This record gives sequence, C-alpha cells and structure tokens, in this order.
Amino acid sequence: MEKEKKQLTIKNLHRHLKRAASSFDARPILKCVHYDSDGSITVTDSHRLLQIKNFHNHGQSFNQDLSTMNIIDGAYPDVNRLIPTEHHTEITISLDVLIRIMKALGTSSSEVVKWNILENKIVFSNQSDKMYYGEPIEISANASIEGEKYSISFIAKYVKECCEFFIDAKERYAVDNVKIKMFSPIRPAVFTIDETKYVYIVTPVRTN
Repeated sequence: MEKEKKQLTIKNLHRHLKRAASSFDARPILKCVHYDSDGSITVTDSHRLLQIKNFHNHGQSFNQDLSTMNIIDGAYPDVNRLIPTEHHTEITISLDVLIRIMKALGTSSSEVVKWNILENKIVFSNQSDKMYYGEPIEISANASIEGEKYSISFIAKYVKECCEFFIDAKERYAVDNVKIKMFSPIRPAVFTIDETKYVYIVTPVRTN
C-alpha cells in the first residue's frame, strides 16, 4: 500500500512538473527539470516557475528532459534572479476558495481573471464576459490582506494548476490557506504554502 502511494505521488509530481515546464522546442532547456547542487529542483516556461527546495542530495547540477528523461546539456536560466525577494502586498486566502474561483471563471485555457484587491476581500472578474456581454462576472472572496491594494490579472489556468500542485504536494484540504506575495501589478507573484520548501511563481498579465 505504501509503495502504491509513493508511485502515485511520483506520478502526480511528474504531471505538475510537466505542466509548469515549456512544451515548445524553441528552447529545449525549458522542457527540462533543473536539479541544482543546492538540493532544489525547478521548472519554468518563462511565464510561471515551480521550485521545490530540499528535494535531492545529488550534490551536482544537471537538467533532465521531462518527456524523454534524458540528461540534457546546457545552461538553465538563473532562477534565483527570477524569484522576487521583496513584496509590497501579502495575501492569505483559502486554497479551496481560490481554486474554485479560478475553475469557475477560467472558462478557457487562456482566460484572464482580474483580481481587485480591497481591504478585506478580493473581487475576481472574468474579463472575456465584459467583452461579450458588457459586464464581467464577479465573485468576491474574503482574504487577509496586508500592504498595498490594487488590481492585478492572471491567466486563471496557471493559478488553478498552482493550487492543484499545493493540494497534491502536501495532501492539503479545504481548511488550508495559500500565501501570495506581490511586488506590483506587473511583477511576478509568489505563491507558497510552506515557504521553506514549495514556491510557485506566476507572472501577471497586462490588461487595459
């Protein structure tokens, strides 16, 4: 039973890594998971980034293609430069609530959802409905918010898949929260459930 659970965990992890990696041949290095000598693994498609710290003890850096599992030569992007180290806004929101809203409003793989960050809540709106029907669909959710308040937009699919990774990685349930740190409406946002191990970064989308 324990062996089956471990195999399922590995299968789920591989699925999440492939989601966050690039699927395009133009930059084959981004189709890989990067094993860093510090023990972390990272994948990025340049729009989002998933990093798991303290994952391995190989003691060296290398890249592994997630489709073929072959070791690939080449310089992986300096991911530490991509991860924001400071923030002006910190949000704590229910993981279950966030994933449900992203599923409800993310009606297509490229759907953009606007977050209007207020004092004690976030108003989420589906931007394509505004174009088709004149008014966007809005869903409000309570959240703990510290720092600057503004509007920011994300591709819903990326945030949904971020939440799904957290649920699988920690076997989390509806009672758990996700912490989101933001620097500005145009800088990548850092999503975490365990700041010492799991980091998921999503780049916002510019909207009119």
